[in-house]
Amino acid sequence: MNINFVKTPFTNKPTMSRHHGQIFNKTPNQTYILEKQKQLDLYGKKLYGQTKLSEEKNLLDKFLSYCKLNKNFSLYETTLCFEEDFSIMYLGNMEVVSVCFPSGWKPMDKLGKPLSKIHEPIADSEQLIEASGKLSQYMTKQEIKRWVWTITTNNNLSEFTEIEKPNISNFENLYFRVETQTSAPIDTETSIFFIKVDVVPLKEVWNQNILSSINSMSDSILNYKGLVEIKDFLNRIDL
Repeated sequence: MNINFVKTPFTNKPTMSRHHGQIFNKTPNQTYILEKQKQLDLYGKKLYGQTKLSEEKNLLDKFLSYCKLNKNFSLYETTLCFEEDFSIMYLGNMEVVSVCFPSGWKPMDKLGKPLSKIHEPIADSEQLIEASGKLSQYMTKQEIKRWVWTITTNNNLSEFTEIEKPNISNFENLYFRVETQTSAPIDTETSIFFIKVDVVPLKEVWNQNILSSINSMSDSILNYKGLVEIKDFLNRIDL
């Protein structure tokens, strides 16, 4: 796994790069589909939904047409067509959400909200919030990509708020979790936002740049990402 997106000093600044190529995997890995089904069985409509505005504007049909899928699919059925999680943004608001593998947040709590409100709980999010308006506009003009990463004791794809993480035991039981976030315009008012989650043993990608980045994080970022104990642990052991 290429982890060149791990930077020091760490920042929540919304750095984006232009994306060229496939937006989503057109031949989804069935491991993801089976895990999505498991999460849907556990948490149901806590993970997906759409607003009345979305229904009025037929946003799901727009999305299905963009992806060249059957327009008669429900949101539930659509969710199981992709290994990626996704949301549909319309005029800057999240009007459709389908997130089976959230990173410590509740998908339905974000429904109908603009990016500024979605980003509000994130630690040190001032730059993200300030850029949210321009970012929403940019998402309807250009394909873009960014990465969000952390380290966790949980080896599952989902970090839904109702899942209890294991305690730190040893280095071999730590995992590197990364979201590859890719967005693309559907039309001048609507964009699609895909989230591909990967979780791998930390030992497979480990280098000192990861520790340097963690050591550069503010206390609020460390608390938000649940990295306070992990930072102390990584600085204590001989790697």
